Amino acid sequence: MKIHYRCEQCGQAIDTLEVNVLNETKLGFDVLSPEERQQLIYHDPISDTLYVQSLCDMCIEAMGLEGQNTTQAPLPKPVLH
Repeated sequence: MKIHYRCEQCGQAIDTLEVNVLNETKLGFDVLSPEERQQLIYHDPISDTLYVQSLCDMCIEAMGLEGQNTTQAPLPKPVLH
């Protein structure tokens, strides 16, 4: 299974992982509420690919979130770029 991470603020691709077994705890998905999962994770059953919205390092820095837990619900989308 492929997992594609994309920044929800600027839209840049962050990374792509390929895993044989999906370990939600190892990937941090276990801390998300059902609503957050619905907002941040999309599974394409045809290609067996997960698309995950996250924040890239540039946007984390621009938003002043360094050192904070960024796995919580998304913030409103400010104009950054």
